[in-house]
Amino acid sequence: MTPAAIAEPASPAGTLSAAGVALLPVCTLAGAIGWAAAGSGSPWLGRVAMAVVIASALATVALGTRRARHDHARLKALVGAVRRVASRDFSAGPPVGGRDLLGELGRGLAAMTRGLGMHFVSLRTLSQIDRSILAQPDPAEVVKLAMPCLAYVAESDALVLALVDDEAPALMRFHVLRARNLTRIERNRLPATGDWATRVASHQGTSWDGVLPLPAAIMAQLRAECGEGGTALVLRIGARETPRGFAVFAYGNSRTLAPDQSELLQDLLARVDAACIAAERLPDPTSAAHLDTLTGLPNRPALVSALQSELAHAQRNRSRVAVLVLDLDRFKQTNDTLGHVAGDELLRSAADRIRRTIREEDTVARHGGDEFAILVSGLISGRDSGASARNLIKVLSRPFDIGGETVYIGASVGISIYPDDGTDAEDLIKKADTAMYRAKDEGRSRFAYYEESMNIETRRRVALDRELRQALERGEFVLHFQPQLEVRTGRICTVEALVRWQHPEQGLLAPSAFIPFAEENGLIDAIGSWVIREACMQFRRWRADGLGIPRIAVNVSIEQLRRSNFVRTVEHALQMAEMPRETLEIEVTESMFLQRGKAAMNAMNELSQAGVVFAIDDFGSGYASFSYLKTLHAQVVKLDQMFIADAAINADAGTIVAAMINMAHTLKKEVVAEGVENRAQLDFLVKLGCEKVQGYLFSRPLPADEFVRFARDHIEHNPPSVSSLAPFGGSSRRPRAEAPSPSQDEWLTVPFVDAEH
Repeated sequence: MTPAAIAEPASPAGTLSAAGVALLPVCTLAGAIGWAAAGSGSPWLGRVAMAVVIASALATVALGTRRARHDHARLKALVGAVRRVASRDFSAGPPVGGRDLLGELGRGLAAMTRGLGMHFVSLRTLSQIDRSILAQPDPAEVVKLAMPCLAYVAESDALVLALVDDEAPALMRFHVLRARNLTRIERNRLPATGDWATRVASHQGTSWDGVLPLPAAIMAQLRAECGEGGTALVLRIGARETPRGFAVFAYGNSRTLAPDQSELLQDLLARVDAACIAAERLPDPTSAAHLDTLTGLPNRPALVSALQSELAHAQRNRSRVAVLVLDLDRFKQTNDTLGHVAGDELLRSAADRIRRTIREEDTVARHGGDEFAILVSGLISGRDSGASARNLIKVLSRPFDIGGETVYIGASVGISIYPDDGTDAEDLIKKADTAMYRAKDEGRSRFAYYEESMNIETRRRVALDRELRQALERGEFVLHFQPQLEVRTGRICTVEALVRWQHPEQGLLAPSAFIPFAEENGLIDAIGSWVIREACMQFRRWRADGLGIPRIAVNVSIEQLRRSNFVRTVEHALQMAEMPRETLEIEVTESMFLQRGKAAMNAMNELSQAGVVFAIDDFGSGYASFSYLKTLHAQVVKLDQMFIADAAINADAGTIVAAMINMAHTLKKEVVAEGVENRAQLDFLVKLGCEKVQGYLFSRPLPADEFVRFARDHIEHNPPSVSSLAPFGGSSRRPRAEAPSPSQDEWLTVPFVDAEH
């Protein structure tokens, strides 16, 4: 039997004692009649009287027993209610009813239970708010904690809590909570209505029509919840003359609060005000130290701090937080093609799109370079973050207008989830970054959730980073050399230095195995500087040994050119090797020339004026117009091997090569054809007047000692004539003529490491 079933009805429970009392006169009368009958000698009348007496006695006993059982059940229900209160369960209603003493006791216990529950819930909420303020004062989190408790204490049908927007004082942040769903708080950012502060301070009544300072959208929600005849209680937030905001407790009918209810409501609203004050006293998160200067977004330190705060809130609320790391696809290509200024504008535009796409309560920061991080909080399921990722990918796939140019990029997103993938802020960011690289590997413009198996790739990248740094310290890098030959004389005119990594376990590694990673991790400058120094010293050793190599070429990345000490690095290498400046050729890819960054162009101008030769490498593979040739400080144009491959047998390819050679000659540039692999290609280039050739038809890149033997053999067996440009100069030895063609990896072109033509 439940406590609700114990309520004493009007009958028969309400008449049990009354019926027992009514039988007493009957028994008395029957006894008197029996005594009179016995005195008169009437036996029949005496028997009737005795029967009445016995029946009345039995009825009285039966009714008393029933009453006793009923009262026992009511007492048992009261005991159960007391035990539930002792175990901090304050949800039970009145356990008994009736107008007797037990009913009064039940109603008193129900009132006490309600009061205890109200105070207990309030104290627990106040404690949670205090911990939140001490850990990381966040008014939004305090509002989220306080509103369900406020609605419970006030017994309101709906609650509106409004705070002045700290970013825009003309706006207010409205939070609406309905009693039927205490887990959902609706948020709106709307203009404040007129002189709201004065109206709140002077508001005394409970009718809301024409009195409450609420926008029409909020009033419509209250009317839908409480009806047209609803009433409201308004309490201000903050003790200052102009309040920080106000709380509106809405009811479907008239309601008066008890003093202890009003006191608890004031305590809770005071905590909301305290959280706002504490947040104001924190260092401004939008200060220069916490902002990315280019995009205006929080920087990485601010991101970590915000994530730590979100994790603390999620732990208290038992919710999930998603960390999204977003990388712009094809950004480097755009940056290389249109230049740094356009790249910066693209980053700002992308940041603005991301900011407008995410929810107001989410956080976006610039993680570094072309990477952004987004914190998505308050998730029930971590997989819900996939919707945010899809929206971001969609908006970033739309074209950008950058300086009058239409640019398409896209984005790849990696996602990690708290607490599924970890509980540490830095660890979650790292795992989201790992997942982002998986998304890129799987085709870009997509997202991937972190999986534990990705740790293998992470460990591989960490190991590669460590090994590359050790390789520099241990001297594991070596140079191989590939000659360029002058078509008219057949002589070696330039030698290109190409880097290799002599890995202690994996053997000799081609550039494609480590250069892209070195570019990503900032090691490219150190490796590139070593290449310049070593190439110059090797040139000196060859000269000392009597090998007359006219010029040595090295590839340089745009990152190196932009360094303030690049010119000094080159000058120092030339001085150490005692080399004339014109004997060094610096090759820079076509796309790097197009960036035309100020620091890079200044370095090129200074070195070029000093006599260092510059070459445009892989010409034709980028987006350059021939008109750029006349403005570039470059004496040499190297045609990309993809044009040479079919030039002899494909009319269109041949026409393009002929046009490029003619244009370069018109602008007085030397032309080098890369990737020459057969005699037909060579004959075609000779007819077009190409000055120099380089490729596997003559030699693949060789270690220094092998190159010396090749060069001496070539000089010995090749007279200065065009016909001498047979494979390896017509030497009877032909040590490399049957060498296999290079693999696809070996053709890969990266900064300062040329394609192996």
